[in-house]
Amino acid sequence: MSTITSSGAAAAVNIGPYPEKTSATADGGSCCSSSLTLQTSKDKVDLDRKVPDKLWSQPFRGLRFRILIVYRFLFSLVGFLNVGILVAVLLVNPAPEWLGTITAANLVVAIVIRQDTVINTLYKIFCSAPRSLPIWIRRYCAKIYHLGGVHSAAGFSATLWLLGSTLRSTVHHAQNKAAESLATLVVSWLLSVLCCVIVTFAYPAFRRLYHNTFEWLHRFLGWTTLALFWVRTVLSAHDSTPAGQSLGNALLRSPGLWMLVVATLSVASSWFFLRRVPVEVMPLSDHAVMLNFKYTQTMPPNGSFQRVSTRPLLEWHSFATYPQPEPNALASNRGYSVLISNAGDWTKACIQRPPTHLWVRGIPVCGVMHVTHLFRRVVFIATGSGIAPMLGFISSPSCPTQLIWSTPDPEKTFGKPVLDIVHRTIPNAVIHDTRIKGRPDLVTMGYNLAHDFGAEAVMVIANEKVTKKVVYGLETRGVTAYGAIWDS
Repeated sequence: MSTITSSGAAAAVNIGPYPEKTSATADGGSCCSSSLTLQTSKDKVDLDRKVPDKLWSQPFRGLRFRILIVYRFLFSLVGFLNVGILVAVLLVNPAPEWLGTITAANLVVAIVIRQDTVINTLYKIFCSAPRSLPIWIRRYCAKIYHLGGVHSAAGFSATLWLLGSTLRSTVHHAQNKAAESLATLVVSWLLSVLCCVIVTFAYPAFRRLYHNTFEWLHRFLGWTTLALFWVRTVLSAHDSTPAGQSLGNALLRSPGLWMLVVATLSVASSWFFLRRVPVEVMPLSDHAVMLNFKYTQTMPPNGSFQRVSTRPLLEWHSFATYPQPEPNALASNRGYSVLISNAGDWTKACIQRPPTHLWVRGIPVCGVMHVTHLFRRVVFIATGSGIAPMLGFISSPSCPTQLIWSTPDPEKTFGKPVLDIVHRTIPNAVIHDTRIKGRPDLVTMGYNLAHDFGAEAVMVIANEKVTKKVVYGLETRGVTAYGAIWDS
């Protein structure tokens, strides 16, 4: 463990020399040995030393590092694409059916980009970039976790197209020029209202304030709107079917119908894998437990998460997976585990009344930690239960790794087995006991450790406020840093 000063910050840590290339890093390949993770030497790093000033001046710094992020770039890209389509529509004035097709196209993009297999495939593609590529390319590949910007933009655009086409139909109906029936118009307005409600509650301020309500609305109103889109598609096809042609043939010729098929299968796909599975509970402390699952022999990728529930129709909770390829002190069977700490009513109930079975849905899905595979050397910064998503990489590191973990009374809170995992591969990890030392300056510690360790990237897992503060504090000083963006 590192040396900690009485003021509460880490004074010095051994970071030992590393070979520039090894068999594990030269080919960008698989896990390295624990000896590669950290070697001790007489050299020490002062984690308290003063860090340089932030790059750029305001307002340019805020514009660059807070506003012009990849998430907003993707949102804008989809938005501008729709603006271009709008210009074409105004110039060409196509048949009304085209507005429904454009709406359906945006809807299917919004849904498919959130589908488990699609997400994992995109992560696989971007995170397979060889480590021999220039660092600036790998840094951009690592931004794959901002793909939620496409989801938000496509969903918002679908709502605007739906509103526009519904208003157009309403005006034509009032002028007795309507090509659509009254039934189609009523369904369209109902859809418009529901989509506006979904988009409103998905706005970050509302989502944070009413998160449970947001999840319920997103799920149940989402299913309802998808069903109503089917009704609207059938009604629209009926309205536009020429004499002598059957409704079935008209539907089969409708692009919107096939887009809805894709969207519906994407939504349903994760529910195809809904199952109630046995769970082995390993108590770590009064604050945390390890849930072990053995229903699958397929190891989830490091940096992925799994959804679990006790009430599958009402609530789901996502937890980082920790692969268990062999039975060990934490798990009696091959499978994977999730670390749960007391962070709310649901997790508290799991700790106090350990379940024997839980519902799981879909497959483990890659998250921000998965981009670690792109880098040759990394520093992890975690607070509290943020250590959970890092355990897989710590136990089977893909590159030389260092760790700063800030948490109250780590052994009492998370148990000795978790500390053993950390010390086995990172024997001089910086573990900061906040109960004794107080809150550390994670920006200062992270910058100094990343600089002297030669890290290509820093991964931050903490609550939203701390994550954004540390990532911003490091990036504005020239250190590449990544952390969750809370876009769902």
